[in-house]
Amino acid sequence: MRSIGQEVVATFCLGLLCMGSGCSIRVPSNPSGSPSQNEDGNNPNPDNPGNVPGPGTQSPPPIPDASGVTVTPVEIDDILFNPGMGFADFSFAWGASPLPENVHPRSTVAYFRWSWSELEPREGQYNFAMVDEVIAKAGKQGETLAFRIIGGCYADINFTCPGDLVPQWLRDKGVGMVAAQIFQPGDGGFPDHNHPEFLKHHEELIKAFGERYASRPEIDHIDIGTAGCWGEWNTACCGGNESTCTNYFPTQANQTRIIDWYFQYFPSTPLVIPVGGPVEYAAGKGGGWRGDCFGDYGMFGPEWNHMENLYPQAVSKPVVGKAWEKAPVQFEVCGVMQSWFDAGFDIDLILQKGLEWHMSVFNAKSNPVPEAWWPQVRQWLKKIGYRHVLKDLTHPREVSPGGALSLKSRWENKGVAPMYHPWPLGYQLRDSAGKKAAGWVSAAKTTGWLPGTHQVDDQVKIPDKLAAGSYTLEVALLKEDQSAPRVDLAIAGRLPDGWYPVSTLIVR
Repeated sequence: MRSIGQEVVATFCLGLLCMGSGCSIRVPSNPSGSPSQNEDGNNPNPDNPGNVPGPGTQSPPPIPDASGVTVTPVEIDDILFNPGMGFADFSFAWGASPLPENVHPRSTVAYFRWSWSELEPREGQYNFAMVDEVIAKAGKQGETLAFRIIGGCYADINFTCPGDLVPQWLRDKGVGMVAAQIFQPGDGGFPDHNHPEFLKHHEELIKAFGERYASRPEIDHIDIGTAGCWGEWNTACCGGNESTCTNYFPTQANQTRIIDWYFQYFPSTPLVIPVGGPVEYAAGKGGGWRGDCFGDYGMFGPEWNHMENLYPQAVSKPVVGKAWEKAPVQFEVCGVMQSWFDAGFDIDLILQKGLEWHMSVFNAKSNPVPEAWWPQVRQWLKKIGYRHVLKDLTHPREVSPGGALSLKSRWENKGVAPMYHPWPLGYQLRDSAGKKAAGWVSAAKTTGWLPGTHQVDDQVKIPDKLAAGSYTLEVALLKEDQSAPRVDLAIAGRLPDGWYPVSTLIVR
C-alpha cells in the first residue's frame, strides 16, 4: 500500500502528464493529505472528531490536472458536537457543573427558564444582567442559550416554585394568581392571563427582551412559554383549582395575541411552542414545537401516555408535521433516562421516535445516561439534528487573476433536520505560508438543506492582484457574521481553525 506522500507525488506527476494530453484525473479521496481511516474503513482516532491533524502532519492537497477536477472528501463517522443540536445542558440552570462526558454527552445548547418576577422584579426594570451573565457562561462552555419566559411560576429541580410566582408590582395592579399543585403544594401556578394589566405588561416584557436578544447569535431558540402551568400551555398542575385555572388560562383570542407578540418581537429567532398550546397556529407562522415529556410510555398510568396519545396526534396535522422544515423540534425527558430504564421502556423505540419527529435538541435534565444504553445513544447522536457531508466539489485547475472561478459542489444532509440559523457556506484560498489569500461566501441558503442531497453552483471572482502560485482551496460553514467557521462537517481533514482543505488551485 502506498504512503500518503507517494500518493501525492504520483498524483502530481500524473497531472503533469495529463497537461499535455488533455486527459483528466480524479483527486484521491483524501484531499487533505492526512490519514483519516484505517484500511478497514474505521476511524483510527475516535477521540479526535474531524481527525484534526497534529503539528507537522498536514500535507498540501494533491494538484489536479489542467482540464478541471472533481474532489471527493473522505466521510467520517464521528459524533459532531455542532450548535443547535444534540443534548441540552440543564445543569447550571440549578447552579451545578456539567456532568463528565462519560456520564452525559457534551452539550452545545444551555437551556434556562425564568419567571416573570426574576426578569422584571420592578416595573420597567429588566434583569438583563442576569441573562447576559448566563449567555457569557454558556459561551465559555461552547454553548448557546435557549430559554423560556414564564408568565407564572416555574418548578425548580425539587418541583417547588422559588420566590414570588409573579412580580408583586403586577399583583398590586389587581392581577389574580392561582396557586396550584400536582406533586406537592407550591409546585405550580400562574396568573390571570386574561387580565388587561397582565396582557399589557406581558407584551412590554416580550418586546423588551426581543429588542435586546432577537437575532443575537448567542441565542439558539426561544420557547413560546408564557401560558399555563410551568409555561407549558396546560392546566396539569390545577388539582383542586380547576375552575380558577380555567378562568385564568388565556382565551383563544389572547392565546393568538401572545403568540403574535413573540413572532413580532423575535422575528428572526427560532421559536418553539409546547404541544399543549395552539401548535397549529404557531407552526403556521413558522414556529417549531417541543414536547415536555419525551419517552413517556406509561409513567402516569397504563391508560394514556405522551408518546402514543399526544405527540402523534400533533404531528398528524400537516402544518405541524412539516414544522421541522423551518423551525426546531425540541424535547424534554419525562422523568429522567434512568426512569425509562427502571420502567423497562424500549430505548430503541424511544430514540427512533425522536428521529421520526425530526428532533434537534434533547433536554435530558443533565442526568446520567444509563450505562447500558450508551451504544444506542452514541449512534443516535450521529442522526439527530443536521449532519452535512461534502460529497464532491468540481472546479477548474487553473485560473487567472481577475478571472472567474466556478465552484460546483454536492452536499448531503444525513441528519433528520436542517440548520435553523443562517450559517453560510464559505470558500477560501490559503497560500503556501498558511495565510488567507482570498475568500468568498456562497449565495446558497443553507437553512434550506433538508435531509438529502443539495447541489450548489457558485461563480466567484479571483482578486485582480492575487499573486501567481499554488493555493489550497478550503470550505467551511461560517458564523452569521462570516468571520470564522461555525459548523463541523462530517468529512476528514478539519484544520484547527475549522476550515477544510479539499483541493489545490493554480493561479497563473
